Amino acid sequence: MQFSLNRTGWLLAIVCTFLVNPTVVQCAPRDKDRLWEQVATHEPPPSMGLRSLFGYMLLLGESRSHPERMDQLFDLAVAAQNHDPKHRHYGNLKWTWRDEGVTDTNAVEFCMQDAAVLWIKHRDWLPESAREKLRQILLLSIEGCLRHRVSVSYTNIAILNAANLIVLGEQLGQPAAAAEGYARLKDICQWTWAYGTHEFCSPTYFGVDLGGLNFLRTYTQREEGRQRASALLQLFWTDVAANWFEPTGRMAGANSRTYDYLRGLGHLDLQLQAAGWIKGPGEAENIVSARAIPPWPVPEKVQAIRTQFPRWVRQSWGISPCQSRTQQLYADVTLSTAGESYGSQDALLCADLPGDRKLARCYFIPDGREDPYGQNRYAADAAKHLKALHLTPFWAAAQQGPDAVTLAIYRSADLKAKEVKNLQSHFVFRRDLDRQWSDEHKTLILRSGTAAVGIRVLWSRAQDGQPANIHLVDDGQPEALRLTVEHHCEQATDLAGVALWVRVGSGLNTDEAFNAWRKQFDSVRPIVKIGDRTLQFAVPGEEGPVSVQASAPFTEGCDVQLTPAMSSLGRPVLEMNGKELGRPLLEALETPATLQAWRTALQPIMVPDRGSIAWEAESGFVFRPMIVGDDADASGGRYVSSTADKGTVTWALHVTQANTYYLWARVLAPDSQHDSFRVGLIGDGYQMPGKDWNLTRAPHWQWQVLRLDKSKTPTPLSLTAGICQLQLRVREVGTKIDRLFLTSDPQEKPR
Repeated sequence: MQFSLNRTGWLLAIVCTFLVNPTVVQCAPRDKDRLWEQVATHEPPPSMGLRSLFGYMLLLGESRSHPERMDQLFDLAVAAQNHDPKHRHYGNLKWTWRDEGVTDTNAVEFCMQDAAVLWIKHRDWLPESAREKLRQILLLSIEGCLRHRVSVSYTNIAILNAANLIVLGEQLGQPAAAAEGYARLKDICQWTWAYGTHEFCSPTYFGVDLGGLNFLRTYTQREEGRQRASALLQLFWTDVAANWFEPTGRMAGANSRTYDYLRGLGHLDLQLQAAGWIKGPGEAENIVSARAIPPWPVPEKVQAIRTQFPRWVRQSWGISPCQSRTQQLYADVTLSTAGESYGSQDALLCADLPGDRKLARCYFIPDGREDPYGQNRYAADAAKHLKALHLTPFWAAAQQGPDAVTLAIYRSADLKAKEVKNLQSHFVFRRDLDRQWSDEHKTLILRSGTAAVGIRVLWSRAQDGQPANIHLVDDGQPEALRLTVEHHCEQATDLAGVALWVRVGSGLNTDEAFNAWRKQFDSVRPIVKIGDRTLQFAVPGEEGPVSVQASAPFTEGCDVQLTPAMSSLGRPVLEMNGKELGRPLLEALETPATLQAWRTALQPIMVPDRGSIAWEAESGFVFRPMIVGDDADASGGRYVSSTADKGTVTWALHVTQANTYYLWARVLAPDSQHDSFRVGLIGDGYQMPGKDWNLTRAPHWQWQVLRLDKSKTPTPLSLTAGICQLQLRVREVGTKIDRLFLTSDPQEKPR
């Protein structure tokens, strides 16, 4: 694995600090002191990253060299830290030297991994003045971590944040900070137990997850910390193993947050090297790794998963039923989809074939920048992180074994970024594959050894409403070719989109077997129904029907029906061949009372088709900093509120028959600073994104009917039959809710 210097200044910044393992990298002598040469007698270069600075200091500590430099280096760190206690970023750090202030609040999380190890292992080696500067930096960074309230679904940063609070709090005698870290770590376990790993199968951020957890496991002082870190480590490694494709030596399938669309490689590689799953960098001049802490020993039973074929993997990555991922793995080919889009760095449809891990995989990419291979990065945010961000169309996909049906719809809002200059859908595949394209049937067949991949364009639409042009394109990319759907028109009058059917074939040992497989694939007549508002695509898959149906306006709240579908409740955290592997690992950490409370909170409230139902707010699934409080005037003496600007409480509803309902809540909204929530509705086939519920102020508890977005009339909720989940999110800290009431009668009021 090769690294090169980039515009942030130094290779060491990336390697020393990115893994937060922390892995210490010793560089060749000519590169070792490059950062020092840049800062010793000059102002640091504007592009110098603060992670580079802390990584270099840790490198000096590991090599026990140049202690006389540490004072000056720590002065730079002090200058980059926010020292204003009134500022929301108090204690955090700049990302690069050029920044006028904090541009990326994650800076404190990454920098403190190296700083903590430097303190734990090398503080006695530091000169006294440098040691005191480091201690002050760490103490102030604890405040930065406390103020950095990270959503539990932001997996990698949530883990780093909790780990930093625990380790720094314990090392520096700050028990309140450590206690908050343990609480945040439990929150991560609670979320993951219920909804899975949100940043699913990321080849970039799984490396950060594993590194942060191993850092915590090594340096926490409490058995609780070691147990939770070890359980999460086993969960992540089991996830990697379940999705590992041994014939390529990499994690296969659909994933979120990639920096390498072509190959699906990333920071996870250094963890894989440490575990012995892939070969290390060998004699590369600039990479000679010496572990600051030993890697977590991956259990043999986890490692054994990698060679089990076939494997059918299902997993969840969020509360929505469509926030799920599937993968079918055979010994010679895989196929994988995600049911919904995570963001602009996704690979949501992938097939993997045997070969060197550096060969391109097969993947779908929605492209507005004429960058089908994800190689043109640009400054994507205030911190000027270089990323190849692509479009985030409406996306839906269903898969059953070797068959998948996918749908992408491009809306006007998807195309407003200044970087967008075209509109194309690509299916990228390896150049070395045998390929056969039928323009008439819009079908591409790929063959590699005993495996085959068939892609059929079920439907395509350009921006003028006409069928889109489709081409097999060789643009000289040395590793890959692409099947491209051209959606762009100068005069856009309609939504553009594409629907694909992908089928993989395995064990096709002869030409006769391959030809029979292809003939069967060609003979299937999919169902394609294009209505004014609804699109439906269905195929008779080899293991059962597979279909996607979606209705306008193709937004977060539209009607989506997938076959087979993930249920809103009882979805697996990580399941392989029908066996849940993930949830039991986390259940082993909790007391029977805690587990019972979690399970009870997820049980659906039965909603009658006529009449009403009432329930206590605290009976829901409560995520900190939403908390349950005590008040003698509340029903049952308890209520739900929030102590910070995050947190949710969710109630599952089982609607017996589709109907219109009206929601009431008993609330305490005493003033203009405590008088609103955000309300969301998530269910099988529909979603309502979070909307503002502004309450009437009063100094006492009172019932109020749901009125969204400052409406003067009650807001009706059209609930379909089945399971849905009602969620309240924090909008203003301290607004309290005691009890809820749902009725089909617009005239009925709670008593």
